[in-house]
Parts: sequence; C-alpha cells; structure tokens
Amino acid sequence: MIRRLYLAVLVSFAFVAACTSNPVGRLCDLGSGATELSEVVIASPSLDCVSRTCLAVPLGNSLPMGAMYPPPGNGLCTANCSQDSDCDRVPESPCVTGFTCGVAVTVGPFCCEKFCICKDYVVVPDTGSLAEPMACDASMAANECCNLSGRIGNAMYPLCKP
Repeated sequence: MIRRLYLAVLVSFAFVAACTSNPVGRLCDLGSGATELSEVVIASPSLDCVSRTCLAVPLGNSLPMGAMYPPPGNGLCTANCSQDSDCDRVPESPCVTGFTCGVAVTVGPFCCEKFCICKDYVVVPDTGSLAEPMACDASMAANECCNLSGRIGNAMYPLCKP
C-alpha cells in the first residue's frame, strides 16, 4: 500500500515538473484562410493552444538553421507575458532561438498587450528586448488603445466602455 502511494506521489511530481506554466510555440490554426505574410494576426480563442491564443507575425529576419516559418493560415501558440522568461518554449516548436516578450499589435482588442513572439521571425535589438511602441504610451492622450491605463470608463475615450 505504501509503495503504491509512494509511486503515485512520484508520478504526480514528475507530471507537474514536466508541465510549463506558459507553454508557447506549438503550431496552431489561425482559423482564417491564407494570411498575408505582411500581417500580424492574433486568433483567439484558438483551441490548439493552452492560452487559447495563436499569433502569426511577418517574417522580418533570416531563419536560423533548423527553424521553420509557419505555413499560410498557421501561427504559433502564444501567451501574455511581462518578460521573456514568462515564455516557456514547448519542445516541438519550430522556433529554435526562443521567445521574446513584446507588443504584437497597436490596434484592436489586443492593442498594446504583450505576447510571446518567436525570435526567429523578428529582429530583436541589441538591448535584447523589443521596444515599446509609441502608440502604447499611456501618458500620450492621443493613444486610444483601451488596454492602456486610464482609458476604460474615461469620457475622453468613448470607445473604451467598462
């Protein structure tokens, strides 16, 4: 009896250790037809992904050895993040250099939200992180993204309803 309990506990710990908290990088279906290679597409909900979010970004970089760009209509599973270490690459990911945390879009319902973005596909500056777009500066009143602080319920931003 004790052996079975010990084995069950050991298997449980192994299972928990194998899981990542923010798994990203699995190929996913964007749910749309062929997308333009110049477009950023965020599909949510995406049932292919733990986070339910699939991201496709334009290829702005030469692919490193062993990397693969997703075929049309596909992207990579992504997740919200605040720093690069929040992005746990799954082993089967076609992204070989890992992920960086950055803003993918500055318009729409996901404007100024940070997502895990494959470093194979974008140019990451020497600073090691993607720059925050000016459109995501909450101190600039002209920036109307509802995800910025002070926008929801503010009469100056009528589209940002609570």
